[in-house]
Formats: sequence, structure tokens, C-alpha cells
Amino acid sequence: MNYELNKWDVAISFASRDEAVALALRDALQPPYQVFVYSKAQEQLAGRDGIEAFRSVFRERATLVVVLYGTPWGETPWTRVEKTAIEEFALETGWDHLLFVRLRSEDPVPKWVPKPHLHLDMVRFGLPDLVGAIKLRLTELGTEARAVSPAERAAAQERRRQFDAETVELLRNRPGSYEGALHDLLEALKLEAAAIAQSTGWVVGAGAAALGGFAITAQRQSLQIISQRRYLNSVDDTYLDVHEFDGPLTIAEPGKQYWTIDEPRPSRTHRVALERLPELGWCWKVAERTLPAKAAAAAIIELLLDRIDAAQQ
Repeated sequence: MNYELNKWDVAISFASRDEAVALALRDALQPPYQVFVYSKAQEQLAGRDGIEAFRSVFRERATLVVVLYGTPWGETPWTRVEKTAIEEFALETGWDHLLFVRLRSEDPVPKWVPKPHLHLDMVRFGLPDLVGAIKLRLTELGTEARAVSPAERAAAQERRRQFDAETVELLRNRPGSYEGALHDLLEALKLEAAAIAQSTGWVVGAGAAALGGFAITAQRQSLQIISQRRYLNSVDDTYLDVHEFDGPLTIAEPGKQYWTIDEPRPSRTHRVALERLPELGWCWKVAERTLPAKAAAAAIIELLLDRIDAAQQ
């Protein structure tokens, strides 16, 4: 496919940490709409004047540009190119051709986005709301959805059926699939904890919890992650419980034994389920968002930071 000449109904701009959201959005819209997602077009763009071809998609070839805004969007080399092209596109074609989506509460809408109605807040709304807003905006811009033939629909259903059957097979007969996904998530959590400690000077603990499971603790607030996988021949228990605690949890040291008289009770519990996506492989569903290990770890750490914010107020 020629990415320089193709006309796109929707072009999605996003930082790499939010790739899972972009891919889920693309899959919800295409078909019937033609949706540009850079991560899937990178190989075609890299072989020629990539920057100009890339800019042309956002500046000239899209009917609607959707910005999935979250740090570090606009700060990385490629999203800086996108940001400039999108600003030029909106000034030339009108701001109705831009839909700005805020993904996280700590990321305010930039000042260059001029009207409140141009953005949708994913902190309050979910993916179905975003899909509906995009379809409505495309209708207002005169873009009609291409009819999907029965053969195309059936082919998409069969691809999904085969993929889901393969996922069940992996979970039932290859227990290393679940353990590997959990290992990647816990390692990503350790890296996030170390980054917070380095940037703040806080004492941040991350490792096996004395109470069991895996714990992260900072500023007298804690999370405990418990794997609920009990039966290797079942896919019904491939999830984690993330418990929030008001107070520090003890990180176990090798060779030491621990016990407690009054076991602390969590103040809140979140379920984080294991899922598998065609483009990203094993992912975790955190607060209605399906994310790869690194992004899922960041989302889980946000729960701890929310507790710290609440405790300081």
C-alpha cells in the first residue's frame, strides 16, 4: 500500500506507551473506515523520505486526526513531527478535523487546543465512547462508512476465532505462557519503582511481599499483587488481584521468616486480567484498558501514586 498517496478516514497520533489503545481503536473502526496507525506502517515509511511521507498523512491525507494525548506525546522525535503537521492541518482545514483525546488525569489539554469541545476525556469515558465520537465526527465531515461485505465480515470472524482458540490452547497446555507474562509485568514494575526512587529520592520497595505475592511500597502506601492462577487446565483464573493498603508492606528478604499478629486488610482491590492481542501478544487489562507489560506496570503504579496524593491532601 502506498502510504504517501492513500487517503485515510482517520489518522491516529500517539506516544509508544499508548500503542495498545491506538491498535484497539483501529480494530474497532477498520473496517469500514480506513485507519492509519504509524507503528504498523513504519516499515513502509522508513525506506524513503520517511518524515515527509509521515507528515503528509497527518497534514494532507486524513479526514480526521485523532490525538491520543499522554506524556510524552509531542516530545519524542516522531510525535514532534506529528504535532507540527497536525497543527498545520487544523489551521488549514479547520479544527473540526481534529479530535483530541486526553488519556490520563495528570496530562492537561495543551493550550494550543482552542476549544473544550475538541477533546474527549478517556479518564471519564471508555473506548466505546471514543469510537462513537469518531463515527459521529466523520459523519459530520461527510465521510460515509464503506459497506462491509458478508465475506469480509466472515473472514474477520474466522481470524478472531482461530486466534482465540490458539490463546486458550496456550493457556491450557503451555503454563509458561502465563508465568512468562507475569514475569514480564513484575520486572516492569521493578523498573518503574526504581525510576520513581531515582527521580524523587523516596525509599521505594518492590519485590516479594512478606504477606505473599509481590509488593510495591512508597511514602507509607502500598500495593500487593496476588496471582490467582490455580489450575493449569483452566483459563478462568488467569488474572491478578491488586490490593491497595493504607500503610507500608514488608518486602521479604531471602533467608528470613516473617509472621504477623494482625494481618492488614486491603482498602480496595482491582482485578487485572491477562489477555492476548494479535498485534501485541500477552497484555494485561487495567481499569478497562488492555496494555502490554510496560504500560500495564505504569498504570498499576499510578494506583500507588493516587494513594500517595490522597494521603497528602
